Amino acid sequence: MNEENDKLPVDSPFTPCEEAWGARVSAFTDGELDENERKAVEEHLALCERCRQFRAAIENLKGITMNMKFAAPSDEAWRLYWKGIYNRIERGIGWIFLSVGLIILLCYGLYAVFTEFFADPEVPTLLKIGVACAGVGTITLLISIIREKCFRNKNERYREVDL
Repeated sequence: MNEENDKLPVDSPFTPCEEAWGARVSAFTDGELDENERKAVEEHLALCERCRQFRAAIENLKGITMNMKFAAPSDEAWRLYWKGIYNRIERGIGWIFLSVGLIILLCYGLYAVFTEFFADPEVPTLLKIGVACAGVGTITLLISIIREKCFRNKNERYREVDL
């Protein structure tokens, strides 16, 4: 954006006489000044109408924001919130058990393949290479599909829409 377009008109009550006084008046309103700085701002405010208007605008804004309250969520919003939490917990537990089970089965399967199939001297080397390549390719594709599915579900814009 253009800086010149962002500036308020000079006669606006939302602009102090100088930028430095604006920062001081703001700090004064928030009670952040020491005794000497506070006295200097009080003296300036007694003489400068624009800074008094600026301080009044800041105090008005501060009063409005201090009295703001968050709207209470509706019962439907709470229902959807808790439903989402329960679903995430259940799915998380399910994924943990599924992952542990698959890891155990995969480890046992690999152990069996290595001890029986690949250790057998009667199985031709070309067949062993073919089985190894097919196994690595299958695992690679499976991991790729699972990763893509998880990424899609994570970034799905309409997953919370009830039809």
